[in-house]
Amino acid sequence: MTNARATLRLETRAEHARVDAAFSRYDLSSGEGYLRFLRRQAAAHLPVERALDAGGAARLVPDWAERGRAPLIRADLADLGCSDVVEMPFDGLASDPELLGGAYVLEGSRLGGALLQREVKPGLPTRFLGQGSSSGWRALLTVLETKLRSPEEIAAAVKGARAVFACFEAAAGREVEMH
Repeated sequence: MTNARATLRLETRAEHARVDAAFSRYDLSSGEGYLRFLRRQAAAHLPVERALDAGGAARLVPDWAERGRAPLIRADLADLGCSDVVEMPFDGLASDPELLGGAYVLEGSRLGGALLQREVKPGLPTRFLGQGSSSGWRALLTVLETKLRSPEEIAAAVKGARAVFACFEAAAGREVEMH
């Protein structure tokens, strides 16, 4: 494990554990539990992905445009009868290192989603969860190591990652209305 990755992992482990615990309470094997899970994921994922796009993640991560999952979660929700999402407030990420920290969290979520997909009741839409790729994760880690070189840059990436984890944690604990 390299310096940027190791530091991000170590410095955000408490936040990561809280988010995992908050989202693990949803029963993905039931239609209602899975819908509640997706609603809360969307409430955080959509504003975070939009902030990464607006901040210029595509300048930093070469295949960023192909990594977007907002259309996938919207399609899954639409298949379940939900057409609108009430999003969590998210102020964005102020610097390139913060953007990379945010990308680290979203891409980690993608890997976790591939594992969660196995728990989803057969027949339910899983486009959002079914996009995990270890090669995409490794490519992102390479970007982190090449672009986050100084302790200050790594600290800013940790700040960005924590902001994204906080958004997901808040969404997990809140009833979000959907139509």
